[in-house]
Amino acid sequence: IIHVGAPAGGMNPATRAAVGYCLTRGHTPIAIHNGFPGLIRHHSDKPIGSVREVQWVESNNWVNEGGSEIGTNRGLPSEDLEGTARAFDLHKFDALFIIGGFEAYTAASQLRQARQYYSAFKIPIVVLPATISNNVPGTEYSLGSDTCLNALVNFCDVIRQSASSSRRRVFVVETQGGQSGYIATTAGLAVGATTV
Repeated sequence: IIHVGAPAGGMNPATRAAVGYCLTRGHTPIAIHNGFPGLIRHHSDKPIGSVREVQWVESNNWVNEGGSEIGTNRGLPSEDLEGTARAFDLHKFDALFIIGGFEAYTAASQLRQARQYYSAFKIPIVVLPATISNNVPGTEYSLGSDTCLNALVNFCDVIRQSASSSRRRVFVVETQGGQSGYIATTAGLAVGATTV
């Protein structure tokens, strides 16, 4: 299990669910800490490396934690495909579950394309979309976008109190969301913005 890209709400609960699924099916859940750079550079660090088995007791509390408890990184496997393949072979990965946004899709694509050169990448690879921008291909909804939207609506409600007590003032709310506009548009609809 690896997180790739920026942290998004839902990454930790998704990882917890993946760990639970693995354990109930007799698989060994392995967390790769700090993304592909963690795998490549720190996989064998002593006393603690970046590739570690996850126990249920450790992951159980992640359901209420924001961000990424195993760490995330925007680094891609292409930064060192040979090193990535060596780490895959060393740890004998049977499958890879990537949680993240555009970088996660890019990473999966790079690994798929490199299969002709590195047999270690010839394993099942699954990407779970997790980005507040809700702008990744192949899905209408990504982890983190609803969390972001709800937080933004709460913030706008607080701003509305201040705005309603004054005259001739304009309040501008800037959102994240990359180039997609999903967060800005949906939040604008939810709070009754005059313009988005």
